[in-house]
Amino acid sequence: MREVEQYSEELEFIFLEASKEMAELPEGLRERGQELLALSHPLRNGGRANRISYLLPYWMRDRTHSPIELCGDLAVGNIYAMLRYFLLDDAMDGMERNPEGIRSSLALGQLLEELFRRRYQRHFPHDSMLWDCYRRYVGEWASAVYSEMAHPINPKDFEALARKAAPVKLGASGLLLHAGMPDRIPDAELAIDMALAALQLSDDWTDWRDDLPSPNGNAFLSIVRSSLPQFAGETLDERAVRTAIYHYHAVDILADIAESYVERLQQDPLVPERLVAFADAIAEGIRKDAERIEKSKLSLAAEGGLSHLLSKIKR
Repeated sequence: MREVEQYSEELEFIFLEASKEMAELPEGLRERGQELLALSHPLRNGGRANRISYLLPYWMRDRTHSPIELCGDLAVGNIYAMLRYFLLDDAMDGMERNPEGIRSSLALGQLLEELFRRRYQRHFPHDSMLWDCYRRYVGEWASAVYSEMAHPINPKDFEALARKAAPVKLGASGLLLHAGMPDRIPDAELAIDMALAALQLSDDWTDWRDDLPSPNGNAFLSIVRSSLPQFAGETLDERAVRTAIYHYHAVDILADIAESYVERLQQDPLVPERLVAFADAIAEGIRKDAERIEKSKLSLAAEGGLSHLLSKIKR
């Protein structure tokens, strides 16, 4: 929340800019787009969005000394891209249950793609190297969402974890290109991937119940499987996950991995401080959850209720 308050002026500006442009969309799609935008506003309701999507251009400004107008345009463009990927993800995950909703999502997504390109093309013509980066990031995203169910994802493979959010990197690459620093793009991509990987670990911990029917794409459930060898070829259920949490410290393992990504970020002095702080806050949140679980176990043990709890979660 401190991050949001620190950038409150910039956030008000970019969300207002997006709202004005989306007011020009066709009727029906306009209302849905505005609703999604409102849900994502971090100063209104906490936001549905991953804040790195639109704050990254401002974080990178510390390293590129870019014009504030450029940062604003890329941040607005990233809002459109972020909302488009929300729609695509929901459609692919079956969140839209009727054909009309799917048509609406795809139509609105196409309009958001156009608005995104319009913002970026103010600064990067069609033959800019930036669009080569964009095609590569979209390819990473497509590969991730297409193949994520084929095999259990490895929580220690930060590049694989980050691919589902790969287009987020475009804002950083754009600022580096504009600043005449194209040689810095690979290092920036690596750093952002590690921050995105920490974010994905946190999301997977939050979403594990929803992901039980298709666990291969969830890194926390990969940890659960490795903690419970007897489930190697079986379908996970909630009881098995709780066994891994309370018996085998699965959340501690998740926190250890997230913290390892933060430690790597901290070793690079060229990584923007805000990006490091973002990843660190995420890892700290997972660690606090692990500590709460341990305190709960100790409290139950002291009160004589631990054996009852464990008996309920054993198979």
